[in-house]
Amino acid sequence: MKRCVKRVPFLLALLVSVASVASAELVEKVLARVNDRLITYSEFEKRVAAAQHGPQTTTDPAQLRRDTLEDMIREKLLEERGKEQSVTATDEEVEMAVERVKRQYNLATDSEFDAALASSNMTREDLKKQMRQTIVLQKVIGRDVTSKLDISDDMLRTEYERQKEKLYHVPEQAHVFEIVLRFSPSDPSARAAAAARLEEARTKIAAGASFADVAREYSEGNARARGGELGAVSKGELLPALDAAVFADPPQEFPPPVLLSGSIHLFRVTDRKPAGYRPFTEVSEDMKKRIGESLYDKRFAEYVEKLRREAYVKIYDPALAKAEEKKKS
Repeated sequence: MKRCVKRVPFLLALLVSVASVASAELVEKVLARVNDRLITYSEFEKRVAAAQHGPQTTTDPAQLRRDTLEDMIREKLLEERGKEQSVTATDEEVEMAVERVKRQYNLATDSEFDAALASSNMTREDLKKQMRQTIVLQKVIGRDVTSKLDISDDMLRTEYERQKEKLYHVPEQAHVFEIVLRFSPSDPSARAAAAARLEEARTKIAAGASFADVAREYSEGNARARGGELGAVSKGELLPALDAAVFADPPQEFPPPVLLSGSIHLFRVTDRKPAGYRPFTEVSEDMKKRIGESLYDKRFAEYVEKLRREAYVKIYDPALAKAEEKKKS
């Protein structure tokens, strides 16, 4: 099962953050350490600034800083895992990823592309470096998480039985044609005239005239040009009085007219279908995707937590360190 980048929030930040300079880590103040990898204050602040202008899950500045640091720690853990596995990104893969970015943002020319990068204080080399890192992280996740997701047919069928009432129930349906005549609710004579005209229509239908032809002649409804055809209607879609007529028990092709406060309705009902459920074969792919996303989120969280337990992580910023300790407790 392939996973897209958007399912891993911290990877998104790589596309908008400014690439850090490796040599600067040796002289800049260190915010956190993940085994032998360092997170400097400057790269952290750049990521926070980028997150403020991107899609956020929080409007709390302190929480945003905590979330950003957590994302960067995860990246370092995955980078190290990628190094252990000798995972790399080829130049071709990087170029393809850059082209996808250009298409995504409709950047047709090189000048437009460079201008868009400059507006984010980036160069092409910055973007390529980030895309290379993103590809490596995706490969690591693919090997260690995605490839190990097992969604069997038995699991899907069990979930189908558990959720079919809630997610896959199909109400009773019928194919419906309608003739509707309207009148002013405050005008009894208009109501009587509409009822008399509807009886004329019923008489013609009873004598063998096509319901569709009569609807085109008499109906004042929106479906008049279609011969009164409303199409497939599910039980519960119409007003209660109309619904009761259409889904009468026992079924009737021509139920009695229904009088409402400002209209009178005549129906032709065909192809009644009982309530049921969408078949398993029809929904299995949708289920697989839904279950896969949920299972992936769970397994990915467990995977990162395991990497973190086995790693040396030290946060030097007092406020962020305190927040981390509070979360652990």
